[in-house]
Amino acid sequence: MLSNSQQQYFLKYVYGYYAGKLDGVKGAKHKAATRRFQKGFGLKDDGVWGAKTDAKAIAVAKDLQALLNQHGAGLAVDGVVGLKTVAAVEAFQKREGLKADGIAGAKTWAALRGSSGSSGGLPSGGSSQHFAKHEFKCTCGGRYCNGYPAGNMSASLLNILERLRSYYGKPITVTSGQRCKTRNSQVGGARNSAHTKGKAADIYIPGVTNTADGRRKVVSLAYQYGASYSYANTAQMGNAVHINV
Repeated sequence: MLSNSQQQYFLKYVYGYYAGKLDGVKGAKHKAATRRFQKGFGLKDDGVWGAKTDAKAIAVAKDLQALLNQHGAGLAVDGVVGLKTVAAVEAFQKREGLKADGIAGAKTWAALRGSSGSSGGLPSGGSSQHFAKHEFKCTCGGRYCNGYPAGNMSASLLNILERLRSYYGKPITVTSGQRCKTRNSQVGGARNSAHTKGKAADIYIPGVTNTADGRRKVVSLAYQYGASYSYANTAQMGNAVHINV
C-alpha cells in the first residue's frame, strides 16, 4: 500500500487531483482528491484509499513511468510517483512546449502517447500502446481512398481509448475509424464527420457494450476522459459506442 505521502504525490502530480500541502496528512483535501481520482477512473468514490484504489493508482503511475521511459527518462517502473518521476514529467513538458509544472494532466498524457514511438504502425502524429494502424483503416476497401484519408489519428482520441482499455482490462474493437468522404456518405455519416478527420472511432468492448447499461457507462467514461461527444443506444450504432474529440 502506498504511504500517505506517496498517495499525495500521486494525487498532486497525476492529473492534479490534489492541491494541498504535501504533508502526508490525510485531511479533507486528501480525501476530496481521492474521491476525484476514484470517480475519474470508475472506482467507488468514497474517499477511502483502499486496496482497489491503491492498485489502480500504482497501475496508472507505472503506465506514466513506462511512457516517460520511452522518451529516455530511465525511471524505475515501480508505480511510485516521487521526485524523479515529477522531474521527468517536467523535462518532457519543457521539450514539448507544455506548461512545465510536473503535473501529468490530459495534455501531457496525450503528448506522451502521441509521440511515444510505440504506434505499432499508426499514422504519424498519433500513437498508442494497444492500437495498430490497420484498426482505423477506412472500410471502403480501397475503392475510394488509400485507407487513411485523414493521415493522422488524434492523440487525444487514442489517449481516451487507452484509458478505456485500461479501465476494463479488455481488448477494444474499432468498428469504424477513419472514413473517406464517399464512405462516410454511404454509411449515413454527418457531412463534416469527425471520422473523416481522424478524430472519431466507433468501438465495441466484449462483455461491456453488449448491454445498454454497459454502453451508457462507456459514454460516461469517455466524457470523463475528455471526449467532445459520445453516444450509443441508437438503431444505427447497435452494440458500438461512438467517441470523438
